[in-house]
Amino acid sequence: MNLQTPVYPPNPDYGNGLYRRRIRLVQTATGEVCGELEDDCHGFRVVLQHDGRVVTGVSGRALRVPMSTCGQALKPLQGLIGIALDTPVSEIVASVNPRSNCTHWYDLALLALVHATQAEAERIYDVEVVDQPPDGSPARAEVLLNGESIHCWLLDGTTVVQPQAFAGKPMLKGFSAWANDAFEGAAREAAFVLSKGVFVAFSRLFDMSGSSGQSALAHANMHGACYTYSKGVVEHAVRNHDVVRDFSDTPEQLLTFR
Repeated sequence: MNLQTPVYPPNPDYGNGLYRRRIRLVQTATGEVCGELEDDCHGFRVVLQHDGRVVTGVSGRALRVPMSTCGQALKPLQGLIGIALDTPVSEIVASVNPRSNCTHWYDLALLALVHATQAEAERIYDVEVVDQPPDGSPARAEVLLNGESIHCWLLDGTTVVQPQAFAGKPMLKGFSAWANDAFEGAAREAAFVLSKGVFVAFSRLFDMSGSSGQSALAHANMHGACYTYSKGVVEHAVRNHDVVRDFSDTPEQLLTFR
């Protein structure tokens, strides 16, 4: 394949807003969990069925996605069927390959799986990642659970600056290695939700409004990263039209999937 790295123009509004992501997990019925996710670039829903012991079914909808093939990634999610609800996430990741799935749908499904074991009916995560200031000063990255701040960190790019206890720690590659030891329970889950949000937040650097119809073959840096960029799929994938939203000033619109 002839892969080339695309060049996107910079987003002229970067530095004046923030990235937002909202995730809602609801025990909608006995043996069923619904998970929903929306951010600047994505809108997903997953419904996970279980019998109290193992996953018995996975369905969902790709409501707003960047590439034409993202919605097809419901098929590899079927690999979660049969997984015991109490299986550690690290073991699930080892057996159901994340790179064969849509990253965001997969992460949402794992959160729904874990939520199936919780007593609370609903859990809502809000992620906020402020654009990096032009002067290079640290930017706030925060995750809230049901309206309560769980982690609020200052970042220099993708490196933690504050709190001092985590200064110098990475938010992306290498995050799992330290976060698994530093946190447990809901605090650990929230930390991983924040890390995923930081990853997507950097898409705000670019203006992709003029790239609709662009072949995924042009995205060399993404090859092999997920379902859409896997061999046999990437050749047919193109960028969708008008899928980017800016929720900087309109958090109330999250999970309305406009």
